[in-house]
Amino acid sequence: MLRERRPIDPDTKNMWRVVGSAGAIGFEIAVAIAVGYFGGSFLDKKFGTKPWLMYFGLIAGVGAAIKALVRLTREYKRNTGGGDDANPGAH
Repeated sequence: MLRERRPIDPDTKNMWRVVGSAGAIGFEIAVAIAVGYFGGSFLDKKFGTKPWLMYFGLIAGVGAAIKALVRLTREYKRNTGGGDDANPGAH
């Protein structure tokens, strides 16, 4: 006998979407920093510039991670309706 499917509550669906985005952002941050670090290390070995390109790659990876966090925050605010109007005293 088949069970009757209940419609998914929109709030529950939105909650799972936020949880998925939050989980993905952690992975994205780790990958961005790792690619910057190891890419810079590889280029340092290739060009003999140790450790400068590794530092540059690490900084670029951290910058990419911060950009991803800002993107997620803006997306979350847009989806929840929280913008500048939600907190008028903040600048």
